[in-house]
Amino acid sequence: MEHLRHYMISATGSVLRAWMEFFDQDMDHRITRAEFSKGLRELGYKGDVFNLFSVLDDDDSNELTLDEVDMKQATIWRNFRVFVAGRFKSEEDFVQRVADAAEGIKHREPKDRLSREDFCLGMRKCGWNWGVADLNWIFDAMHDQRENVLKIDNMRWMSIELTRRQKKQEAKARSRKWQALRTRQGASPQLKHRHFAKFKAFLQKRYGNLIRAWRQALSQTDSMVLSKLHFLKAAARLGFAKESKELWKALDKDDSGQASIDELDPKNAEILAQFKVWVTQRFGGVRAAFEAIDSDSTRFITSAEFSAAMTKFEFTKPSKQLFSHFDKDGDGKIVIEDVLFLENWNPLPFLVVPPNYKAKNEIRRLILVRTGQYMKAWRRLLDKDATNRCNWYEFSDCCQVLGYTGDVAGAWRAFDDDLSGYISLKEIDEASAMILSNFRKWALVEFGSIRSLFAVFDDDCSGSLSWQEFRYACNVYGYDGSIRSLFNALDVDQTGSLTLKEIVFLEDWDDADEEDAVVPNEGAKTTTERQGEVSMPSANWQVTDRPARRFEVLRRKRDLELRAMPVIPQLRLTKTGDGEYSWTFAQSPPRSQREPRLHTRQKMSVRSQFYEGREDSGDERTDKDWTLFSSLELYSSSWADTETPTSMLLDKIGLEVHDSVIEGADVSTKVAPRRPATVPEGRSRSSKPSRMGPTLDELMATPRRLPSTSQAHAMEKATSFQKCLAYYL
Repeated sequence: MEHLRHYMISATGSVLRAWMEFFDQDMDHRITRAEFSKGLRELGYKGDVFNLFSVLDDDDSNELTLDEVDMKQATIWRNFRVFVAGRFKSEEDFVQRVADAAEGIKHREPKDRLSREDFCLGMRKCGWNWGVADLNWIFDAMHDQRENVLKIDNMRWMSIELTRRQKKQEAKARSRKWQALRTRQGASPQLKHRHFAKFKAFLQKRYGNLIRAWRQALSQTDSMVLSKLHFLKAAARLGFAKESKELWKALDKDDSGQASIDELDPKNAEILAQFKVWVTQRFGGVRAAFEAIDSDSTRFITSAEFSAAMTKFEFTKPSKQLFSHFDKDGDGKIVIEDVLFLENWNPLPFLVVPPNYKAKNEIRRLILVRTGQYMKAWRRLLDKDATNRCNWYEFSDCCQVLGYTGDVAGAWRAFDDDLSGYISLKEIDEASAMILSNFRKWALVEFGSIRSLFAVFDDDCSGSLSWQEFRYACNVYGYDGSIRSLFNALDVDQTGSLTLKEIVFLEDWDDADEEDAVVPNEGAKTTTERQGEVSMPSANWQVTDRPARRFEVLRRKRDLELRAMPVIPQLRLTKTGDGEYSWTFAQSPPRSQREPRLHTRQKMSVRSQFYEGREDSGDERTDKDWTLFSSLELYSSSWADTETPTSMLLDKIGLEVHDSVIEGADVSTKVAPRRPATVPEGRSRSSKPSRMGPTLDELMATPRRLPSTSQAHAMEKATSFQKCLAYYL
């Protein structure tokens, strides 16, 4: 291989250029024996071409890829093709955008070539994150050697890459529709396991532990075996009526029509099973053990008394956790009725035996002898439902088929060392599990599903993929794993081809690394211990705040902040008994006790104290407003000798400012005082004859400040607004 690599570099300057120019001329990323021989003859190679081809073709596929010649150059070329196909629309768009990015301007005239400097700089600015040396190798492989530039004609491979990318996008679109349909139908195993994890977390949070949840909510008769009908009714009572059937499928893994406590919580079920074996061997039964632990003969056992007894009788399992399992009501006491369920419970064999690693190795060797490979036994015997999960019943059936008569329960405990209730392919064949898991993740990212991947790979629509077709498609679409190991792991029958049925099982695989695990809180308080707590009515047990409740909390928080703030006195203009006006301090009530404000537009209302208390008098004139615009000072300065600011006017005439609902509004620019209504001449107001106060002419007859002669003449022709200003100022 090194000999061929050095020869290609000496002949063309790089391995990639020799591959593109002399070998892979049809750009299908693979060369046959004839293409390899032709390319070497054109390069002037004098050695044994066919012997060299046999040495390079280590997988006996009768084809060669760039990975088998130079892995480093193949990786760089693959990354470049993926980057270009994802960022640019065509060869012309690539050259134009890279040139614009290199020079920092947008050229009006179209570009058709790139220099080495523009290519490297433009690619870096367009988002290329790999090294500059890689760009130089790519430029050396594609550029025109006579002019030392990269032309559009040198990018003819790009149209093929764009076509492949379009196929992948269409496959993803089909996958999204298919996945949405499966989700609506509830046929996805991943969705089933997620619902089951949320259901267990809900029970853990509400009851404190799953054993108590089983005894209180699921099996109220303290039976450790539950039928389907009783489970569906219990799930409906807990608010999981919609997901109840999927939850039952996840719980009843062996499809026996019954579920046991070890299928819900195998870890705590093991503690209970070992406690039952211990009390049977030590005391002869549950009743005798209760009398021995109840040393003070009070007919109930407290937590401290139970822990002391477990220490005294040398029971090594955690006593507090065991006490919480027996304390059915959560009242901190155990009575004899709380532990009698152990007498009628027959735990499964693997719950009461230690792990037997010798039996585990014996079963692994027996699998290889009987089936030839782990994957075949896994697919045909252990994981028949293709979920990547094998439970105790499937494992025991497999041992019967293999003819193993040893310690099956101990072997299971050795395989399931974490007591998860199932084993995956990783416990049987870790190498194959890693290969299949990586391929599945890559297929879901690139194509959306395994079905879409097979449809794209099967270009001739034959319904099967030969080794050459599978290898070619993986190379073309960028799979960087071991293709031969992957093909062997999928081809369990060793027929040399793959069908959709042989690889579609990966779509329903339950990969533990991809699951959003919901970890229950072992120290959570029970519902009976928390008084007044409302139960959660659905599988989405996470607390979500309602908008109305959130608004109420914010309002109360704001009221508390306002009450904690120092009281700011406000000036109020009040009328005394002698007809004069005086300023007094008044404390405003808290905002929570004020009357609701009317929602107005972006304006401020200013109301005179003269009209306070007359709004309910029935006079129409109180329903109209004066509107002072931001040009108030311009109106006042048109006839007065000196300019009067708006703030001075508000202070002198004693108008009360009511804040707008719009925060940050400027009072001095947008105000709207109450304006008394006027009756047109010749029209009487017989329906409402009550007067609200003196008119402007009556007020001008007794002004506060005598006007000058020039002002008196001007007042005769002044408007009502100008008369009001003249009176108060």
